This record gives sequence, C-alpha cells and structure tokens, in this order.
Amino acid sequence: MLAAYAKSQSADDPLSGLEVGERPDPQPRDGWTTVRVKAAGLNHHDLFSLQGVGLPADRLPMVLGCDGAGLDEDGNEVIVHAVVPSEGWRGDETLDPKRTLLSELHHGTLAEQVLVPRANLVPKPESLSWEHAACLSTAWLTAYRMLFVNAGVTPGATVLVQGAGGGVATALVQLGSAAGLRMWVTSRDEAKLLGLVSRIQGTAHGTEPSSTGRSRSRAASSRPIAAGPHACMTSTSPVPLSRACAHSATVRAWARMPSAAAAPCSRAAANASIGRPSR
Repeated sequence: MLAAYAKSQSADDPLSGLEVGERPDPQPRDGWTTVRVKAAGLNHHDLFSLQGVGLPADRLPMVLGCDGAGLDEDGNEVIVHAVVPSEGWRGDETLDPKRTLLSELHHGTLAEQVLVPRANLVPKPESLSWEHAACLSTAWLTAYRMLFVNAGVTPGATVLVQGAGGGVATALVQLGSAAGLRMWVTSRDEAKLLGLVSRIQGTAHGTEPSSTGRSRSRAASSRPIAAGPHACMTSTSPVPLSRACAHSATVRAWARMPSAAAAPCSRAAANASIGRPSR
C-alpha cells in the first residue's frame, strides 16, 4: 500500500526522514479491523514524530497520521478514533496511562489502509465530507473535553481562546458558540484574526480597517471590540461550518460533532487526502 511514513528522525531537519512509498498491507488481528482510508488529518504530532518526540527510533519505519476517515470491511463510512488503549485495558481508553495515539505504537492513517480496534470506529454522518470527517478526532475531541469536561462551562459563560490560527482554537470557538458560550479569541497575527472573524462570524459579524492601518473586528452592532495586533473577537451564534484563518495549518470541520469518546490528544492542523497518483 502507498503510505507516508517516518524512515528516520532529526530534531533539526524533520522532513529529511519523511518518505512516501510502498509499505506492507495491514495484517489481520483479533478485535481489529482494516479501514480503507479516504482522507487523513495532519497534526503537529506528525512533525513531533519526525523530530523523535514520542516515537522511539526502534519503532521505525512508522506510518504517520493520527486521524482519518474511510470505509470499513463492510463498506460502511466511518471516522477513526485516534486513541488506542493498551492490551487488556477496560473502560475509558483516555484514562489508560499506557494509551497511545495511532502512529506511536501502531501504524497511522497516512496510508491507503489502516488497522484499528473495532471500538475505534465511529459512523460518519452522510452530511460530513471525507476531509472534514478526517479532522475531527484529535482537535475536536480535545476541544470538547477542554470545554465540557475539564472546564465544565455552561451556557452564558465567557471563554478565552488564545491563538486564532490553530485547529483546536477553531474547534473551541465553534463548539462553544453552538453551546451558547461567549467565545473570545486572541491572536498576534492580524491575518489569522481577520480570517477567523470573517469566516466564523460570517454575515452576522464583519471587519473593517482602522485609521491607524491596523484592523479591528466589529459585531453586528458595529461596535468595535478591539484593535491592533493583539485584537480579540467574540462569537456567540452557532456556526455550521468554517474554513478558518486562510492559513495552511488550519483544521476544517463541522460544528456538529459525531458522538464519540472525548480524547485529550495533540493539536490538529490540516487535511490531506491519501491515494495513488494518477498514471
């Protein structure tokens, strides 16, 4: 099968260890199933693996990728949950001290096929594209746990999200907005801030340049919220979809998350489709 994998590791030049080529097909094992991957999500975790963080060198070569979506052995459309418990663990896998993410101990999703525990398959809603589904597991489940498990916020609460450019930030704003929270987002990068304002707030909110050449975000009432390189934006209305931040490291996914166990994982960043090149 075609796959993107870590052949070697380098803290200074991580991409030097990245290879795209043929790898052996997954071998069947009890309790596991093979998914034919339609799309996979890129995470900063993949860069860490190439730098030698969290992936011992004796496990190389390792197929990268934590998140993905595809077809199971029966042809059902599924989303792959990234957290894998240790052998014999019972209960919430995210509480297993020996848990791993796909691509740490078991080969990941940046391949034509991936072998995963049957319990890690979540039905994919028909309304969700492959690319959006492939980005849900890591960033969106991280955001869900941060808001509704660890923070325990309730409708009407105010939440500050620092950094408007990341996948977790995008997920936090959309999930919080859908839950009736008042979401504040900060960014040192004006382009990311304005991108998030224009894409997530849509027609209900807008942006305009300030007299100083900087930009400011404004709500539907036209009242400026903030200005400058550390500006903030707010969002309280549910948003069905965004392609936030016009930024190559931005996850794109639906605000309506499929039912799945929340997982404290790494920060998701972008999408990638896996398939053989045309000949």
